[in-house]
Amino acid sequence: MGKRKIKNKVHFSFLLLFVWFVLTKNIYSFILFCSTVLTHEFGHYIVAKKLGYKLNNFYIAPYGVCLNYKDKVFQQKDEVLIALAGPCVNFILSIFCVCLWWVFPSWYNFSVDFVFQSLMLGLFNLLPCYPLDGGRVFVGMLSNLMPRKKAVKLTVCLNFTIAAGLLVLFIISCFINFNPSLCICGVFMILSGIENKNECRYEVRDVFDKRVKNYSKPLLLTVNASETLASLVKHIEANKFTIFIIVFQNNKTKLLDEQAVKLLSIKYPLNTIIHDIFRQDKG
Repeated sequence: MGKRKIKNKVHFSFLLLFVWFVLTKNIYSFILFCSTVLTHEFGHYIVAKKLGYKLNNFYIAPYGVCLNYKDKVFQQKDEVLIALAGPCVNFILSIFCVCLWWVFPSWYNFSVDFVFQSLMLGLFNLLPCYPLDGGRVFVGMLSNLMPRKKAVKLTVCLNFTIAAGLLVLFIISCFINFNPSLCICGVFMILSGIENKNECRYEVRDVFDKRVKNYSKPLLLTVNASETLASLVKHIEANKFTIFIIVFQNNKTKLLDEQAVKLLSIKYPLNTIIHDIFRQDKG
């Protein structure tokens, strides 16, 4: 079977953002923006991978690179952790750069714009609007109180409320201190609310598919031979590698890795007693 390809696409509004930077002759800021977005999304990717999810596709939007994980099969706690990872990376990198200013003062001239954009991206993504990270955290929390679809709709309503506030501030800025960023953010939030079909979806990796070793050390688990084969399978996790120590009645032990468990689960029903499996194999 060939290696699964990761699909990607660019949201049309991101192209509009690029045109804006070109027209304002500010390509350098656009490059910085892309770098902060990539580091932000790298945080999401790493945490999602550690929690056992695999990337299916991604698309580049004005508020970031949205990593999509196939099928909405995920735990609410995991969604919150994945969502917070992006802003955390932005804040950590910003603090790191600021610390370097004290050691290498000249570094300030090269990194001050990056620090500003990284902080702004992190803070902006914490707004409780969908599909921003803050919106995902908000949805994850609301999902404990109501159905997820209703939680998403409620959060999208916040999109339009905050977007309306930004557009009002933009109109006011036209008479005081012109700030087009308020208008751009407001429009993007309206678009993201309308097009929430691009909601991130998650798919738990096959617990046996561990070609990428993202675990630090194997987990040793002792299981009595009187247990069923199902008791072995249910303890296998996507982000850990488990080695089973089977204890028989005569106090003898046998080690089984996950590959051996996989082969046994194919050969025998899951309700088969472990002791009976090895007795049949000997026979």
